[in-house]
Amino acid sequence: MVQIKVIGSYGGRARQDLPKLVKLAESGIFNLKAAVSRTLTFEEADKAYKDLDKGNIIGRAVVEIM
Repeated sequence: MVQIKVIGSYGGRARQDLPKLVKLAESGIFNLKAAVSRTLTFEEADKAYKDLDKGNIIGRAVVEIM
């Protein structure tokens, strides 16, 4: 079993949106892994912001903090 944690979201309404997102993922309607196009470490957060500013991030990037 794969465990996926959604830590936070910019512009989202976590209390309203997160339970719905979890239900969609559990039912197989929404694939969380496919939704993330790039994963970076916390140490790479500065690079992520620079790449975002340059338009180099297509899709959704996640910065892992744990």
